[in-house]
Amino acid sequence: MPPKPIISRQDIINAAMQLVREDGMDGVNARSLASALTCSTKPLFRIYKNMEELKSDILTQLDAYYNAFMECRITENNRLLSQGIAYIEFARTEKMIFHTLFMNRNMEGSSLRDIVCAEWNRRSIENARAITGLPIEKAEMLFINIWLYAHGIATQIVSNGIDISFDTVRELLDHAFKQFSIDLSE
Repeated sequence: MPPKPIISRQDIINAAMQLVREDGMDGVNARSLASALTCSTKPLFRIYKNMEELKSDILTQLDAYYNAFMECRITENNRLLSQGIAYIEFARTEKMIFHTLFMNRNMEGSSLRDIVCAEWNRRSIENARAITGLPIEKAEMLFINIWLYAHGIATQIVSNGIDISFDTVRELLDHAFKQFSIDLSE
């Protein structure tokens, strides 16, 4: 009977996530993972056929981590505003994971319409419509404006190391939400 593998799929994913945290997805390769797990590369390839399969699992785990981070910070009193604030906070606390998920062409080919129609954004759009009284098309435009505004701040934090306090982020997004809402209601 062959020996039971000591290294599990979850061990590999956990080590890979830590490597992503430190160096982004570019820092994940068979050698770096083996080193982090203090093993040879053989256990990796007993579990995974190739690095593409492993990286697919890593992205799935990173998405789940991001979704859990966001879900516990989004509030129903203004989902869109709290979503934008949480998005920026994720960028601040998990710079390399944010970069991997949102600045590495993972969304390549997505249009603004695709983003607006994505199931996970519809609750925030409907909530914004209810709060502002805007028709659905304008609530969708409000979502796009806030999402792009928040993404701009987040990418500045990640790529340029700009230090913006949580209170300033809240003020900026609160002001943007109010101003975009007023502009769209005219």
